Amino acid sequence: MSNQKKQKLRLVTYMCPSHPVEMYELIMTYLERYTGLEATLQYESRRAGPLPGRVDPFTDDTVDIGFMSVLSFLELLDDKNKYAELLPVTPVFRHRKNKDDVAGYYSDIIIHINGKKHVKELLDLRGSAWAYSTEESLSGYKIVLKTLKEHGENSTFFGNTLQSGSHLQSIQMVLTKQAEAAAVDSNTLAYNKRYLQDQGKDVLVLDSIGPLPPYPIVVNSRMDGELKETIVRALKSFDKSEIWQTKFAQYGIQKFVTNHVDSYDKLRTVTEYIRDLNHAIRYY
Repeated sequence: MSNQKKQKLRLVTYMCPSHPVEMYELIMTYLERYTGLEATLQYESRRAGPLPGRVDPFTDDTVDIGFMSVLSFLELLDDKNKYAELLPVTPVFRHRKNKDDVAGYYSDIIIHINGKKHVKELLDLRGSAWAYSTEESLSGYKIVLKTLKEHGENSTFFGNTLQSGSHLQSIQMVLTKQAEAAAVDSNTLAYNKRYLQDQGKDVLVLDSIGPLPPYPIVVNSRMDGELKETIVRALKSFDKSEIWQTKFAQYGIQKFVTNHVDSYDKLRTVTEYIRDLNHAIRYY
């Protein structure tokens, strides 16, 4: 049984549809080529991490590598899950604010371009209709509340708050003027603008908050240590191939760099800081 497991590399992503599933298929294909192992990819879209009330796939030993949100990874850490550990590598994405090519991502504050004359910054959105993906989202919800609290504001700042269900839906709500503004994962916006009406020319990035902690890649602690090192080495070296570099670039990935569990320590501070804030008015 043990030998059979070594012949497969089992991946799962919880980051779709906000992230394109093709990006994770590319990572899967690349790791297949590099390791010589057959790989499979599961796609779970109901939550950005293991579903509550169920045995997680690391404990259940049904996956080897998982891609999830930073807050979902924090949950695994807080639960002291001995079967889930951070793979010490993470992607670096293109972003206009990422001048130094560091790991992490941004929360893009977006508005419809028609509002640019009277909206110059986040605080100009007082009383507006605000869309957010879910209350579990760091980039779409929690980091905005933190920023507002730092400016002395509270949960009554926005007029209406609308839970969209995903970053993609938040973008659409701004584009179709169902909402005046939203905060979305910067990489979701960057990749999907090409598929929006007129390539998203009516969506204006007002500001970007970040960088936020990098996307974690979680690995099953049962995985052979040599294989873990091979996977890390593989991801860090893709940019040495012009062909693979071009393939990854279409998803905004410039390179992979070292990641450490300490990168997520400040998330607990964010969660505690906004504990007393909740959106007071909601329309679903």
